[in-house]
Amino acid sequence: MGILLPTLDDSHSGKNREMIGYFGGYNHNARINNNEFYDMQNMASDQSRLLAPRKQRGYVRTLDWYWNRFNGLYAHEKLCWVIGTDFYYGGVKKGTVTNGPKQLIGMGAYVLIFPDKKYYNTSTGEFGSLSAGPYQLQPAYAMLCTVDGVPYGRTLSDYTIADAPPQNPDDGQLWIDTSNTPHVLKKYSETESMWISIPTTYVAIFGISSDFSNFSKYDGVTLTTKSTVDGTIDALTGDFILYNVKPDGGTIITPNYIVVAAMIDGILTNNLIVTIERKVPDMDYVTEFNNRIWGCNSEKHEIYACALGDPKNWNRYLGISTDSYAATVGTPGDFTGCIAHGGYVLFFKEDVIHKLYGNKPSNFQLQDTICRGVQKGSEKSLVIVNETLFYKSTQDVCIYNSALPTSISQALGEVKYHDASAGAVGSKYYISMKDENDQPSVFVFDETQGVWHKEDNAYVPYFAALGTELYFVRSNVNGYPSLWTVNGTLDDDYVDPTFGRPEGDFDWYAETGDIGIDNPDNKYVSKLQIRLEVDEHALVRIEVKYDNEGDWLEKYKINLTRKRSFTVPIIPRRCDTMKLRISGRGACRIYSITKTLEQGSEM
Repeated sequence: MGILLPTLDDSHSGKNREMIGYFGGYNHNARINNNEFYDMQNMASDQSRLLAPRKQRGYVRTLDWYWNRFNGLYAHEKLCWVIGTDFYYGGVKKGTVTNGPKQLIGMGAYVLIFPDKKYYNTSTGEFGSLSAGPYQLQPAYAMLCTVDGVPYGRTLSDYTIADAPPQNPDDGQLWIDTSNTPHVLKKYSETESMWISIPTTYVAIFGISSDFSNFSKYDGVTLTTKSTVDGTIDALTGDFILYNVKPDGGTIITPNYIVVAAMIDGILTNNLIVTIERKVPDMDYVTEFNNRIWGCNSEKHEIYACALGDPKNWNRYLGISTDSYAATVGTPGDFTGCIAHGGYVLFFKEDVIHKLYGNKPSNFQLQDTICRGVQKGSEKSLVIVNETLFYKSTQDVCIYNSALPTSISQALGEVKYHDASAGAVGSKYYISMKDENDQPSVFVFDETQGVWHKEDNAYVPYFAALGTELYFVRSNVNGYPSLWTVNGTLDDDYVDPTFGRPEGDFDWYAETGDIGIDNPDNKYVSKLQIRLEVDEHALVRIEVKYDNEGDWLEKYKINLTRKRSFTVPIIPRRCDTMKLRISGRGACRIYSITKTLEQGSEM
């Protein structure tokens, strides 16, 4: 007959078990939670808080052979990009620009290209310039006219130009009253038996065989008018609205013309030289909001908005709700970015946010908030994720809703990052940044779960979200700029049929912080158990490092020919602290890590 021995309770034997089944992502600080990882590569939060590598990306195509020729990426209804001097929409060249970095912004059917001030109309296929001119009209002449361009008189003899009115006038006779400045055009009315002032006078400027096809009615333009006899004509020099345009098809007999609101003494024929230009301001950063393009200029400390629905007009002031808009800000320093968010337009400096309120020029107002703004050089980090604005400040990565920014980057540690660019898909914020040594990294913040993960060390200067996919540009194995997708999509509109492909297997790892640093009373880790599932043909290594000394020691290696789930036991040597590193190539899911603690002696 056998002897029944008592069962030892772990609580009486000095043992206890701690299981981690809910992983908290990346935390690059000296003291972190047990479920977080001090370092990692190519890990993601896709598996409901399991520890797992990210999805395979999609390699779409090589874009060019030189990095310094790739100048911009943007998603409208289709992807568009700029390589050298070529603008592409949907993978097809549509126009020519200058060589240099671009800001691409959408407005209705338009894709607008800055600083070139060009546009592509995705509906009509038209590619052109937002600005027009400067064009010089010579010879030209000017006449007082109605708003429709009909001259009041054809020759100077049709007018009386004097301080006093003519005697015994006929009905409809014209008098330019010079007794006051500015002069006033008056017309005699027999019915009223008096001279009637014409409240608004217009001038038609005729250009012999001139082409005004790049100008439209109500364009805001700048004119410079000179006479070969009299010099500059002040009355026709400055900013004007075009109230009428006869654009093209003119002849010497019926020349083309423009009509502006102005006053001259009858007719100007002294070989006028007229320069006309529709200007678009130079802007450092641009965004779209409420059917207007908004921009800012650091040198002039100014903020601008185009006329409602018209990105070609930035100098149209008719006193109506659709006018252009401009304002000067009083804060020092350069602008560092702008974006529309939460019903406002936000203009950033490194230490200020300018918030613009209102829905028309008459009630637009700017409110200044002294707080963390966007870091200079990180304007592309401004991205909205699920109604929350994310951006890189000089100190950290912030989120902003309506009041003040809040830091979310404590987990990134004490490393100082700069030159950030970002994109978003679903609830994830992807940000590429460089550290103090200009070494880049790609981090991902999952807004739903509130955790960070680190992917790889790629330099990603451009992201563009289209539908449920996030496209990005990085270097391929040969160092050329190439187009990739975060979730592996290979759209036939963009993919290179020869070289486009899924990414394939990649290396990944996750490294814990110091295990045991918080263990009191001489407790030590006597056993680790790792529950994981490994896909076929995947490779997984489990390594440890004791007391932060020496190299990583391989404790377990898994190289399977079929998918399998199992528990890996690790018996570590007696130490003060240890680190655990799980790495591999191919798909793997870690469900839990369990450590057994034992009470050690005081010696």
